[in-house]
Amino acid sequence: MKRILTLTILTLISLVPSVMGTEIGDINGDGSIDIADVVYLFKHRNVPIEDGDLNCDNSIDIADVVYLFKNYDKYREPVIFAKNFQLDPHWDEGYCYVVDSKGHKFVLVNENATAPNIQGAKILRVPVKSIDTIFYCPIVSTADILNDSSCYDSIKGVSSSVLKYSPELSKRYNEGKVANIGTSSTMKYDVVINTSPDIVVLGAWSQHDEMETKLNELGITVSRAFAYDGPTFLGKIEWTKYAAALWGKTAYDKANDYFQTSWKKKNKLVRITRNAKEYPKVVNFWKYSDTSTPYIPEAQNYYSKLINNFRGDYAFNDLPGTGSEKIDTETFMERASNADVVILRQCKDIKTKQDLLNRYPNSGFENFKAYKTGRFYVSKPDYYIWEAKDPIGTMEDYAKMVHPELFPNGDNDLKYYVKLQ
Repeated sequence: MKRILTLTILTLISLVPSVMGTEIGDINGDGSIDIADVVYLFKHRNVPIEDGDLNCDNSIDIADVVYLFKNYDKYREPVIFAKNFQLDPHWDEGYCYVVDSKGHKFVLVNENATAPNIQGAKILRVPVKSIDTIFYCPIVSTADILNDSSCYDSIKGVSSSVLKYSPELSKRYNEGKVANIGTSSTMKYDVVINTSPDIVVLGAWSQHDEMETKLNELGITVSRAFAYDGPTFLGKIEWTKYAAALWGKTAYDKANDYFQTSWKKKNKLVRITRNAKEYPKVVNFWKYSDTSTPYIPEAQNYYSKLINNFRGDYAFNDLPGTGSEKIDTETFMERASNADVVILRQCKDIKTKQDLLNRYPNSGFENFKAYKTGRFYVSKPDYYIWEAKDPIGTMEDYAKMVHPELFPNGDNDLKYYVKLQ
């Protein structure tokens, strides 16, 4: 009897129409991710490749069925890749529970809903009416991505550096609707007070610890968003959900859709680059000036993982960690000078090889293999803003820099990096 019942259930599952699910893993398109999707994929391999090729090997087969079986619990979690915040949406019940990067708890509640009793949690009504923030990401970047006036309406104070990167906020600043609350390291507390913030969102810097202490003394609610410290690029993109939750269910749903779109685009790039015949040795580093020490991403940093995901061989995979670290010049030069691809992140407007040598006259870059072969790339000054504002474009740049031969225009149409000629 049990076997007959099981077969009956499987038969019913097989009759579910094949439509594109809104989220990766929702193979049968029923709005949820569960064992039914595993069974459906087992029975139907003719689904679109962006839906069914979950292991990104450019085919849909039993390996994808197994992959989904092992991962469907993870796929249906509200936060999949980000490690520095927790989120538990209950929008149908009128609220969303959020824990930020410092463990601060918040219950974001619709205007007419009743807040659940969660010990130690701060209750905020959504959409939040007044938000101040010190960094571009994730609050302002999410507002720019969603491009919704109701999101911008809630942002009342930002740091001076943020204004130049958001045309809409810059316009509102000129109209007197947004205040300049200082810089990323120094806050104008009197201006913050005048904005009457419901919440001030800070980052991970040590100076922000001091800001939090002072704001707490002033009775102002603080949240900490370590959006730049995640181990994966998709995790960084996922911070849009955290920001959007402050604006309620509609904004949250839009942010989640954007995240899913970004995830699918990343998987498409993985499928393209898996056809590479070789794994080029790749160096990625930051160098402020000619005399400054190079900083390189550690092996579990999101830059390093992007390179490895796109069939590159990151030159410092032996240095564990998710952050960046200074590296002695001798070790750096030994690996970087012979690398196939070199990606320099910097803050000046460098467009040519001569510009590079003018900026770093004693670097020895002209002797690098990548410099000679035309595989030396330099970031545009505001690349880090576009990582948050257009993460899909940034991922495309990385795939093209690592394997230009796999794209129709090669590496000649990069958005946020420059191929030095």
